[in-house]
Amino acid sequence: MGTAGKTLVFITGANTGLGFEVAKVLLSRPDSYHILIGCRGAISRGKGAVARLIESSPRSTSTAEPISVDITDDISITTAFEYVREKWGYVDILVNNAGIALDTAVTAGRITLREGWNETYNVNVTGTHLFTTTFAPLLLASRAPIPRLMFITSGLSSLAEHADGVSSRYTLAPPGLPKPDTLWFPYRVSKTAMNMLATEWGRVLRNDKVAVFNISPGFLNTGLGDDRMTGESRDKSVMGAIDPLIGATFCADVIAGQRDEQSWPVKVLRKDAIQPW
Repeated sequence: MGTAGKTLVFITGANTGLGFEVAKVLLSRPDSYHILIGCRGAISRGKGAVARLIESSPRSTSTAEPISVDITDDISITTAFEYVREKWGYVDILVNNAGIALDTAVTAGRITLREGWNETYNVNVTGTHLFTTTFAPLLLASRAPIPRLMFITSGLSSLAEHADGVSSRYTLAPPGLPKPDTLWFPYRVSKTAMNMLATEWGRVLRNDKVAVFNISPGFLNTGLGDDRMTGESRDKSVMGAIDPLIGATFCADVIAGQRDEQSWPVKVLRKDAIQPW
């Protein structure tokens, strides 16, 4: 099945987790998409994800294909860009979904605290920015009436909720040292930084008529970060994590243009609310 007439969507980190679930929702819908399933490492991971997607919606008018991209590797980003540029010459929707949380890797001693901070920022902030910078020309070449750029953030990134003590993760530490809770800073802080990144991209692309979204899909029961590094998958529902389908459906609605009126000024969108900065 060809790709002519289909909306071209590139989702990073889409062979597992939220990215995979978003692609799955898109394939189940009547609109036609061609989804580039960004995967880090062996392309076989992406091929396996595509096979599962096709199996989930065998009659879908949409299609998917794997594309290898590691957003912490400039050569990998450039290689992916050249492939998409030569094959299509544009992208209609970019979804910056690839993210990482290495807090448990630090607490388990697999990496140092500095390595945890640096790698978390490298994926969630620096790599996300460099991937977006590289692919921006293809987004501007889109033939869609409204190209869309999406960033996947977190409910833990809200400065206001943390400062007000509203966040469920905002708990006071007991007096004295050590303060073990500081080991959980990197993911939260990096996602707050990414909120500014999304805001800046909204500013610079405003006059190009690109809709920029910062999406907070909720605490989802998916693998993230060290779960994927160790090959383990922990059930997070006991901690309040919700069905990934809920967050994926929300993201798919944004991809489909159902939230376009909320794209400017850039804000953090939750499914049923605006997340405080």
